[in-house]
Amino acid sequence: MTGSRHKPVPFPTREAVLEFIRDSTTPVGKREIARAFHLHGDDRVLLKQLLHDLQTEGAVERGHGHGRRVAPPSALPEVAVVIVSAINAEGEVIAQPQNWPDSSPPPRIVMRPEKRGQPALAEGDRVLARLARVGDNFYLGQTMRRLDGGGPTRVLGVFQPLPDGRGRVVPTDRRAKTELTLVAADCTGLESGELLVVEPLPARQLGLHQARLVERLGDTTSPRAISLISIHSFGLPTVFSQGALDEAATPPSLNPRGRLDLRDLPLVTIDGEDARDFDDAVWAEPDPDPAQPGGWRAVVAIADVAHYVRPGGALDRAAYERGNSTYFPDRVVPMLPEALSNELCSLKPGVDRACLAVELWIDRHGNLHRHHFHRAIMRSAARLTYTRVQAAADGRPDEDTARLWAGVLAPLYGVYRALTEARVKRGTLDLDLPERQIKLDTDGKVVEILPRPRFDSHKLIEELMIAANVAAAEALEAKGSPCLYRVHDQPSRDRLEAVREFLASLDLGLSLGGSRLVKPGAFNHILHRVADTPHAHMISEVVLRAQAQAQYHPENIGHFGLALRRYAHFTSPIRRRPKPRNRPVR
Repeated sequence: MTGSRHKPVPFPTREAVLEFIRDSTTPVGKREIARAFHLHGDDRVLLKQLLHDLQTEGAVERGHGHGRRVAPPSALPEVAVVIVSAINAEGEVIAQPQNWPDSSPPPRIVMRPEKRGQPALAEGDRVLARLARVGDNFYLGQTMRRLDGGGPTRVLGVFQPLPDGRGRVVPTDRRAKTELTLVAADCTGLESGELLVVEPLPARQLGLHQARLVERLGDTTSPRAISLISIHSFGLPTVFSQGALDEAATPPSLNPRGRLDLRDLPLVTIDGEDARDFDDAVWAEPDPDPAQPGGWRAVVAIADVAHYVRPGGALDRAAYERGNSTYFPDRVVPMLPEALSNELCSLKPGVDRACLAVELWIDRHGNLHRHHFHRAIMRSAARLTYTRVQAAADGRPDEDTARLWAGVLAPLYGVYRALTEARVKRGTLDLDLPERQIKLDTDGKVVEILPRPRFDSHKLIEELMIAANVAAAEALEAKGSPCLYRVHDQPSRDRLEAVREFLASLDLGLSLGGSRLVKPGAFNHILHRVADTPHAHMISEVVLRAQAQAQYHPENIGHFGLALRRYAHFTSPIRRRPKPRNRPVR
């Protein structure tokens, strides 16, 4: 018998493979693509390389785990949790992915009718759905299972009186298309334009859905209304469960036994003037090791939140639900009850606090060459601010900073100078856009919006936190423990091309070069070229928008902006409970 077992077929073009992936209603794997194009033997190796190239170029995204299926960028998985966002005028049930991470509009998902005997879906319902892609940003969804804990059951809206004595409530969330009516009894004393919290009633009549009044929040023109609207529109949890409050009210005792005693070490906290919680403290001294001349030993102490928030407990569930504390100009929605965030887990001066401390040994060039973690007990020597510390560095110390300068603050600046040298050498992205500070008067009205001053004292703390976070990632890797990395991918090919086109339009002789892989230093070169020119702010904004969004992920791809091979958020445990960002393709 002669000839090949399989009739030879030409290898598909890049465009043909892309078209197949785009036309597929679900993510596909290498096996499905090979079967579709009748590929065998060495052609499968070529297909694997082609898919790798497409992923590198940003033309497709690849999932993780077994199978590693591919799909167009930002495609949704075959099965996902969705939340019903609206019922349109034609009666179609419109949904969107839960916790859609991007700033771009979410894909449109039209849910198929429910099975016979099942109640129709309503706004706020949360379901596990099977998705079929029928367009670039359009999907059909089929309910697999309804889930508890859907969207917010209460609605924030603006009251408008009706001629018949009832009232209309217009939701402040633009995604909510359905207006509500209040019965006349609930409308007594309400003013037009008043901000209300209402709860939709299950029974429906002809016309608008009915709701009952839950809370009056005042006039929509009130300065504090904006943060209230944001809180309700995004469903930010503002009330802790009784279980979480009970756990916070009955914390485990702090026993120094088994902890490294750092109470005699003059650790200090350095934060902004308006900071309400202090979860990190620092100290440094010249490295006493004669083999490390010019080196430094530093200690970064972080509030031991895990001593009070145990895995699986009510506090842990509350923190996971929130993900982080949310800050507004006039209020904070905390991740943990104030009994912890403002008290037991806040490193206030003069009181014993549980902490997780890392000793960092840094050479004179700012390289971290050794570290060691301890569960410890500490007592902060002072609560300092960036402004006061910087004034001391500029020769204008106050009573506290003068007392602490030689033994604490001067060594901290020494560590900072060494870490800055290492930062410059590795080519960290030097994108230093000013943060804005909103000043309010006693009535909550905005008085002015100013650039927030940025001092070396800010950078000092940032560099020490980065070093501690690198040490945390290294320590977890060394023990073979699971690690949730803070990762930052390289800019996509499309975004790099957009930057190149923008720079060419300015006719300033600026270029990123033609390579697909760009290092942070290439951006830095451009930023330094335009510094102190009228183009500086605009170009900085364009460079910022070209960057990928940082994520939490168990797979380490490094941190592009910081030019680090590994990085994990060990710091800020009071206000941040990291969880991985789900990627679109699985």
